[in-house]
Amino acid sequence: MVVVRWLQVLLATLVLGGCTFFFDVQDSVQSDPEPDSRQQKIIFERIQQIIQSMKDVRQSEVSNIGPNEAQSGPEKWTVCSRGNAGNELRYFTFFLKGETVATWRPAVINDKCETRRFSPF
Repeated sequence: MVVVRWLQVLLATLVLGGCTFFFDVQDSVQSDPEPDSRQQKIIFERIQQIIQSMKDVRQSEVSNIGPNEAQSGPEKWTVCSRGNAGNELRYFTFFLKGETVATWRPAVINDKCETRRFSPF
C-alpha cells in the first residue's frame, strides 16, 4: 500500500511539473545576432517605406537597433520610429528577424522607445 501511494505522489509530481522541468524552451532557440551594417541598410530602407505609406505621419526619425525590451514576440531586435501625426508625436516599434522587418505596431511603454537615440532617415 505504501508503494502504491509513493507511485501516486511521484506521478502527480511529474505531471504537475510539466515539460519545463526537463528543458528550457529559451535554451533551444538559436541566437539571432544583431544585424550587420548591410542588413541594417536593408532594414532602414524597409522601415522608411512603411513610414512613408502612413498618411498621417510626417518628419519621421528612426532609432538605433536595440533589444526587444517588451519581450512581446520571438524577435530579439527592434527599431523604434517616431514622427508627427497632427499635433501628436507617435512612436512605432519594428521587430526584426535577420534583415527583415517581421512585424511592427504602435509602440508600448515596455518598448522603451523614448529612451533611444533618434536620427533622421
